[in-house]
Amino acid sequence: MIRTLLVVLALAIPVMALAITEPKTKTEYPDKVTVTVGGEEVTLVATGVGLREKTFAKVDVYSIVSYVQEGALLDDQGHDAGYGLMMAEVPKRIQMDLRRGFSRKKLIDAFEGVIKKNYDDMSAFEADMATFFAYFERDAEEKDQLIFDYVPGGGLTTTLNGEVKGTIDNSAFVQALWTVWFGKKPASGGLKKDLLGID
Repeated sequence: MIRTLLVVLALAIPVMALAITEPKTKTEYPDKVTVTVGGEEVTLVATGVGLREKTFAKVDVYSIVSYVQEGALLDDQGHDAGYGLMMAEVPKRIQMDLRRGFSRKKLIDAFEGVIKKNYDDMSAFEADMATFFAYFERDAEEKDQLIFDYVPGGGLTTTLNGEVKGTIDNSAFVQALWTVWFGKKPASGGLKKDLLGID
């Protein structure tokens, strides 16, 4: 089924203000951001915000917001809204704001572990995944900010604390990265719902 983003948002966010807030940490994010595509500004709208917590201790790990091109058509192909967003070949963004520090290895293992759960064969993006992991040259620190911007034809750009770490032009890897939050086996089912605005 093909649905517009507005339909997805309406499930839990009937009215979007100038900012949306992650309830526990009170972190505010703009409900809309702009990116440059082909020399023109494109508006992205927030699909939802959430908080990743360490499961048992309920320690805050990171707050996160997801954006996708305003008015984008998301084809879930009979799956769910997460699949539609994951597969969408439109400008989109994930922003993570870390709430605690942890080792570089833990950060990489967190990404890789979820991706592996969603794929039996990673040959289409394995080399690019290694390039992506090489961006993280030190341990993660509290207040680090990671932004993943995807523009079809322009690739996935990773920015750490305002510094562009690199761009990967492989849509298969972008889809794999988005499985961390929107895949069939995401890092957290509750977080997936939050990022899709689903109660």
